[in-house]
Amino acid sequence: MIVCGLFLVAALIFYRNDIFQSMQDPGQPFQTYEKPQAPDYSITENWMDIPDLSVDPFSSPTQGDVFVVIPVLYKGGDHWNLPVTREYQINKLNQIIRPNYVAPFKSSGRVFAPFYRQASLYTAMTNREDARKAQNLAYSDVKRAFRVFLEQSPPERPIILAGYGQGASHVQRLLIDFFDGELKARLAAAYVIDHPTPVQLFETDLKNLKPCETETDTGCVIGWGAFMPGDGQIAERFATRRSVYEGGAYKTVDNAPLLCMNPLLWSRQGDYAPRRLHKGGLAAIGLEPDAQAAPLGKQAGAQCENGLLYVDRPKSRVLRRPIRIGGQFRTLPSNLFYEDIRVNAVKRVEALKNSGILPERVEKLDELEIIEINESPVTPVKE
Repeated sequence: MIVCGLFLVAALIFYRNDIFQSMQDPGQPFQTYEKPQAPDYSITENWMDIPDLSVDPFSSPTQGDVFVVIPVLYKGGDHWNLPVTREYQINKLNQIIRPNYVAPFKSSGRVFAPFYRQASLYTAMTNREDARKAQNLAYSDVKRAFRVFLEQSPPERPIILAGYGQGASHVQRLLIDFFDGELKARLAAAYVIDHPTPVQLFETDLKNLKPCETETDTGCVIGWGAFMPGDGQIAERFATRRSVYEGGAYKTVDNAPLLCMNPLLWSRQGDYAPRRLHKGGLAAIGLEPDAQAAPLGKQAGAQCENGLLYVDRPKSRVLRRPIRIGGQFRTLPSNLFYEDIRVNAVKRVEALKNSGILPERVEKLDELEIIEINESPVTPVKE
């Protein structure tokens, strides 16, 4: 009995990810699946974060406008896409995602972060066409929310795009769909984090953009996937099996060269950055929206190698990857580079604002002096 029990435990450990994956399968084709109701982005409740739109944006203490596409916590099971009316899941996003992944950008701009019908984590575990359709549905919400963002963002203000995990995938598509024309001049930077960005995209779908090279470059794209010691299988899956949108379809990365920018150096070079350069990570749950976080600094060094960002094991346990079933697919309840991102986003917005590229705000007509003109009769000239 003891031997059988040990064998069973060993089998459960060995096949834990397969078991987790099978448990999240919605069990029905996407085509016959009843989709959750689309969120209405004219309603404040459908945004995790949105500024007070009745207030003049130029009275904001920040200079930019930030659109954040949040990562996924919803595992799946009964839906391909998360219903935004599901209170438990929305509360979980607010408690974990808001303080760790959205808050770093509040120093650089007014933050717009929509809830959307996220494709479940299960869609990252399978190559089924149903998963691609679920991703497309999620992106349709993000795209609609981004149009609302653009309507509320004056042309004089720099734009930051930021996404993590699945959210980063949607940011890539926003860059493809919206930043091949005049809007490109307003892009302070796009942060594509924990989702692969093949360098070849800058020769195809993203040919009008470029990777960032320094900490103050603007109009460019930042990307990395970070992996700690023991994350070998996760890193291998990231570099080979994750899907990226290119040429109108999702394609497997398949070991293509990937964009990697070291957030401790803000460089694409392969130099090692020691712990002393780490500004701070955060593991916060349930903070109030305006609460001040206290990041933990000097936790880990980092180095880009073969398109992947390898980081030292953080000194604090709360910044490490939790050991749990399906851990390779889950969003971490912490942000190791919280403070590094926060400081850098401010620098890029300021750099674009000071570049002279963007237009200056035009004075409102009702603030100009009004000069009255008296009518004067016109006497025709006799020939």
